Amino acid sequence: LSASSMASNATIAVLCAVLVLCGTCLGADEPEANYLIGRGMYDMTGPAAEINFMGYANPAQTGRGLHLRQFARAFVIADPTTHKRFAFVNIDGCMASQVVTLQVLDMLRVRYGSVYTADNVCITGTHTHSTPGGFFQYVLFDITSVGAVNQTIQAYANGI
Repeated sequence: LSASSMASNATIAVLCAVLVLCGTCLGADEPEANYLIGRGMYDMTGPAAEINFMGYANPAQTGRGLHLRQFARAFVIADPTTHKRFAFVNIDGCMASQVVTLQVLDMLRVRYGSVYTADNVCITGTHTHSTPGGFFQYVLFDITSVGAVNQTIQAYANGI
């Protein structure tokens, strides 16, 4: 299997687990509730060259070009009777960061009002150390990238 197929399969497995567990967060009382489910995938590839990678804290580990694009895979589950929604996003990245999550929530608020909040949006990562760094608000994570990398933050937020 290719890396993107494995990431897609892992995302689908996690989504199935989320579906099993999220009935109560959507307020469904009946086990046979009919949910509306939507999905989307978007390119979130950030800078590809001369950027430090996330996770190994090794300043020599830098990108020298593009091998595979990064994607965000989103699933939205809605209860048509209560109109409650739950959004699960899995990114091809080491992990989600608070600064990216807050930016995404701001973008969602502008577009959808109060439909999506920190209470019903989950952003997670496949946990790879081969993607750009510099997308955290904590110094420890951004030491090897010499601070925040706005190109990475914007690519992640726009892709999600």
